[in-house]
Amino acid sequence: MDLKTLKLELLERIANLEDEARLLALKRLLDGPPSYAVSGDRYVSDHLSIVREGQSPYLKLEDRMYTADEVRKLVDEVLQAVPPAEASDEELSKEELTELERRHQARLSGQSKGSPRAESMARLRSRRP
Repeated sequence: MDLKTLKLELLERIANLEDEARLLALKRLLDGPPSYAVSGDRYVSDHLSIVREGQSPYLKLEDRMYTADEVRKLVDEVLQAVPPAEASDEELSKEELTELERRHQARLSGQSKGSPRAESMARLRSRRP
């Protein structure tokens, strides 16, 4: 990829960003001091390099120290973005759990007899409408 194509791709990706935190992180990165090193005939900056293959595209939290208030704000934002947990249709009621525990204890004590898997599956399939 030539330099002009890379610049255009980066500009397009920046223009499509809606995440304020990422844009501010990018601004801080670009406002920082340049750390140029000579590589052949070209100047290369690891500090300003944004596109790196094989690395996570997310800002590393280790790169910056956060105050307690900033951490609280970030946690609050994440918690607000996560929908509250709702009761699932797959969750068992208290009565169902009690019945399962009763059956388990009966099985352990020898009051009830187990059946082979194939027989249990056949019985379950025969109950379907």
